[in-house]
Order: sequence, then C-alpha cells, then structure tokens
Amino acid sequence: MSNAVVTCFVDTFALDVPEAFSCTSVWRPGGATNPTTALFQVAGLGAGNYSYAWRDLETNTVPAGCGNQSYCEKSISTETQGDGEATLRVTITDLDTGATKNVQATAFYYDGYT
Repeated sequence: MSNAVVTCFVDTFALDVPEAFSCTSVWRPGGATNPTTALFQVAGLGAGNYSYAWRDLETNTVPAGCGNQSYCEKSISTETQGDGEATLRVTITDLDTGATKNVQATAFYYDGYT
C-alpha cells in the first residue's frame, strides 16, 4: 500500500488524463459541460484484498454513489458557477493485514473566460 495514490481528472473534451494528487481543467463553451464530473481513482496498489471508504473533504460526507470501490465520481462546476474545486480522500484498508492508508486528491475546474 505504500505506493497508493489517488489520481483524478475533470471530464472534458480535452481528453484529460489522470494525474496523481491534483488535476486541473479549463471550461470553454463547446469544450465541456458545466457542471461536469471529476473522476477520482486509487492507483499504485499491488495485488491484494482491499476495502475503500471515500470522504468529500469539503462537506465531510460520503459522496453519493461512492461505496466500497477503487474509484469515485463527483459533480464539479467552474468557480463562476460553484467553487471550482473538489477534494476527496479515501481510506484504503488491506483486508489481509488490517493496515490502513489515507490518500487524497483535489480537482480544479476553471472558467477559461473569466
């Protein structure tokens, strides 16, 4: 679990690729919807038996639809229609050893015309 990270990307037509720890995308008309989705996923885990507990650090709640899985999606709006930011943390538990690790990432979504 020592290499585990959370990657993210903001779903736009820019063919964004997942980045570890933080990701940024810019909204332009015709280039993405607003709001859109920020996708978060655990990466860097070896083979094993793991559980996942996601938390939205802005609201201190479990994001809707983000159960015991290695990925989570969250709606995100640009800073002109929302705060333009989403930060999720996941607690990973190795079910064979009981070891846990917390990792997180932040997605940023900017309006390219402001």
